[in-house]
Amino acid sequence: MDPTALDNLLTDEERQHFDDQGFLIVRNVLDEDHIALLTKKIDHIWKEQGQDNGKNLFLPNFVGRDQSFIDLLDHPKVFPKIWGILGWNIYLYHSHLGITPQEKPEDEPMKVPLGFHQDSGRVNRDIEITPRPRISLKVAFWLSDVSEPGRGNFHIIPGSHLQNTIVKPEDRNPDGAIPVCANAGDAVFFDRRLWHARSPNHSPITRKGLFYGYGYRWIRTKDDMTIRPDLFEACDPIRKQILGYGTNCNGFFSPKDEDVPLKTWLEEHLEEVPA
Repeated sequence: MDPTALDNLLTDEERQHFDDQGFLIVRNVLDEDHIALLTKKIDHIWKEQGQDNGKNLFLPNFVGRDQSFIDLLDHPKVFPKIWGILGWNIYLYHSHLGITPQEKPEDEPMKVPLGFHQDSGRVNRDIEITPRPRISLKVAFWLSDVSEPGRGNFHIIPGSHLQNTIVKPEDRNPDGAIPVCANAGDAVFFDRRLWHARSPNHSPITRKGLFYGYGYRWIRTKDDMTIRPDLFEACDPIRKQILGYGTNCNGFFSPKDEDVPLKTWLEEHLEEVPA
């Protein structure tokens, strides 16, 4: 793994913000050339899907399509924050890319309320505890400028990850809801429990983002997680862990070192490693 990851460990301030607010924005993760490369790749997929004529594209299970997407798995400015929050027994259980052209006129007011929800479906019904457990988070890599509202920003209610229910008015968004504003190249982390919602794109800027969902290795995948065999074989052991490799089924619950090379790497490079 890129040793510069050690220069980007989760800080105490970042941990406190994520714990309290349920989200975190890390600026300037991707440079212009990297944004251009990833944009070219997803535009190709958009065209391949036959939806590059102004239609939205929501595509799960995209990571295994290209090396450039796999290279984001352990990005040195992002991955240390993920293991800093969740620990080392983690993998990628879900991914989706989104492309949203302009859907509404710029001067048309946004229709409310938006569809606020928590992620993970039945998990929120089947686990009876307050607050619900974190168990996973998502990272959104932004390839387009969503630094102003109305550009298809997703909306969040900061701090709502500690609430199992929220009040949803019929004529407005819930109290405290805000749009997440980020520049192209920024990465936005959010707790799966954070109440959030998609919003329409009222701008001429096509919204483009890549979403990576990380969780504990004992969670089932949400997608098929299809990885091209040649790309998987080219991965180093830590990337193979992130993509779901394990020596046997029990290793996802009671992992040995060979199941979690991330753990051994951290032990070699850090003075203190989470249990």
